[in-house]
Amino acid sequence: ITGNPELQIEEVDPSQFYGIEIKPWAREISELTLWIGFHQWWRQTHGYAQPPEPVLKDTGTLECRDAVLAWDETREDPTRSRPDPTPAVPSPVTGELVPDPKAKLKYMEHVNARPADWPKADFIVGNPPYMGRGRQRDAFGDGYVDALRETYSSVPDNADYVMYWWYRAAEEVASGRTTRAGLITTNTIRQKHNRAVVESAEKVGAHVVWAIADHPWVDDAGSAAVRVSMTVISSDARGATLVEVDDDAAVTGTHHVARLNTDLTAHADMARAASEPLLSNTGLSSQGFILVGSGFILDPEEAQRLSDADSAAAGIVKPYITGRDLTRRPRRQYVIDFGLMEHDEVREHAVLYDVVRDRVKPMRDSNNDRSTREKWWRFGRNREEFRPALDGLRRYGATVETSKHRFFVFLDRETTPSHTVVCIALDDFYHLGVLSSSVHGAWALSAGGRLGVGNDPRYQKAHCFDPFPFPVPSDVDRNRVAGVTKCLHEHRDNALARADAATMTGLYNVVGKLKNGESLTPKERDLHELTACGVLLDLHNELDGAVAACYGWPWPLDDGEILSRLVALHDERSAEEATGRIRWLRSEYQATRFAPESGDAQVSITIQAKRERKPTVRKKPPWPEGALEQIAAVKEAVSDSPGSTEEIARRFMGARRALVERHLETLEMLAEVRRASDGRFHASGRPGGG
Repeated sequence: ITGNPELQIEEVDPSQFYGIEIKPWAREISELTLWIGFHQWWRQTHGYAQPPEPVLKDTGTLECRDAVLAWDETREDPTRSRPDPTPAVPSPVTGELVPDPKAKLKYMEHVNARPADWPKADFIVGNPPYMGRGRQRDAFGDGYVDALRETYSSVPDNADYVMYWWYRAAEEVASGRTTRAGLITTNTIRQKHNRAVVESAEKVGAHVVWAIADHPWVDDAGSAAVRVSMTVISSDARGATLVEVDDDAAVTGTHHVARLNTDLTAHADMARAASEPLLSNTGLSSQGFILVGSGFILDPEEAQRLSDADSAAAGIVKPYITGRDLTRRPRRQYVIDFGLMEHDEVREHAVLYDVVRDRVKPMRDSNNDRSTREKWWRFGRNREEFRPALDGLRRYGATVETSKHRFFVFLDRETTPSHTVVCIALDDFYHLGVLSSSVHGAWALSAGGRLGVGNDPRYQKAHCFDPFPFPVPSDVDRNRVAGVTKCLHEHRDNALARADAATMTGLYNVVGKLKNGESLTPKERDLHELTACGVLLDLHNELDGAVAACYGWPWPLDDGEILSRLVALHDERSAEEATGRIRWLRSEYQATRFAPESGDAQVSITIQAKRERKPTVRKKPPWPEGALEQIAAVKEAVSDSPGSTEEIARRFMGARRALVERHLETLEMLAEVRRASDGRFHASGRPGGG
């Protein structure tokens, strides 16, 4: 400051800031905020010198329009409209609101859709709108979403809306038009469907050089807390910084590294390893069922009444369990599960058929997915590929998809899990123990990430289970893990039975505090005394050491070291599998179904089970088109070796169980095959039971 009031120099002011805002009122607030900030800065640096006049003016640099998509006009295309799924009229049967079959959602075509222009800027900063893939069509309409995805073909269709801004900013940086870009996104940027945008940006020279991977964010007092990620993009890849903060946003650590992984971590490249599944784990995990219709669900009294009305309902009306039932106290719910039945088979169960037709079909009639709409008696996501994995098991492993604490339990084979439960088709305590250990917990937390609201860890089977390298232990180490896990499993069950107020979340809240040396609340002390949470902690510590011994590792190890070792082992297994050596977790189920094929040639695969053996895996024959050819193929399959209906159906590519069962019944009536007492079919005159 010279003290000469007549001297003026050109300084930075709001006219040098460019912006795009779709809402007119938000655009006005943004400009006003810029001018208020400018005048605060002016007072701090110029004292009482008069600022330029007028003190507020329209700069013309903040535009009111869509920031990612431009188009010439919109026009309705009636041929692409779809039924409106909004419940609007009462059902004549149930009285509840169902979609109006006459109501349609207009399809507005966006003519000449193209990327929206961005003004040239040295730096880009922003807090773009947060919206996941599932909400975009409801919020913007089908026409806008289709135009957006067609325009940005390089952005995955399942990416969050915020990633279109991130993609554009990275483009500007990679082209050299922009020096750096800093954006706030949801913390789902670290998940695979969004991470693909970060990976593609790296390939063209736009790198994340500074990040806070997990930051608390609250828009308004009393609103839900979400978690965000903050990233800075630069073309200069010489070093990067990762900042860690606590739940109060106070900085707890700053790490300067050569580069950041695309999942915004600085340790071993878990993002890459977690995106490369291992053949050894194939076909054993799945998310539970997505019903797409609450009409499938029954309370205990109705379940009993319907079961009494249909003597064959025992295998159709099943216990139903959600993630909430596992983390809290289980509710007694049941569900009508027609499995893989075709329409003619379902109609044979007239009472249950009518229940589903009355309660589910009206909602399904307006569903945009053809299969979900036409096969209304089946669950919306029926997990056809996973159901066979449960055949022959009396129980299976399960964990809650999104939960504060990661724990695994066994569920009875007849229990139907919701989509909030991740299922593992393994029924032994050894595998459950490895999954329950801190070793797998570190992998799962890093690979699965956290859910934005609540910041709870998320278990995504494709990243947490499918690529996870299990150890190959000695019999002694395997039995030790199994023994400790059995004790842990029984201790938890007994603890929950002793205290009506006890829940899995409550138990592990106490265990976590005991582990960290934190003080318990009076309520937690009462729970601790009733359920012996200290013993549960001891069992987990013992289990961790036993699992580490299976890997041949010292213990304890910090999470960074665990992940480095697991990534190295994962890469070693991948290299093994490329040569044909696959360490199947359930060889008797997996080997004949999921072994890699080489054209029509037979492939010899080394299988690691309790001992090494080399079976020859043959390619499955296709299911014939004609009925006569199908019957002949089934007869030949039974002649080769006996089997149940499910086993014979699985010998063909594309065979439906219901058709196979009908053909077997026909052959049985013709005395070409016979059914043994165990339900398996044998060629006539062939020894084998019955």
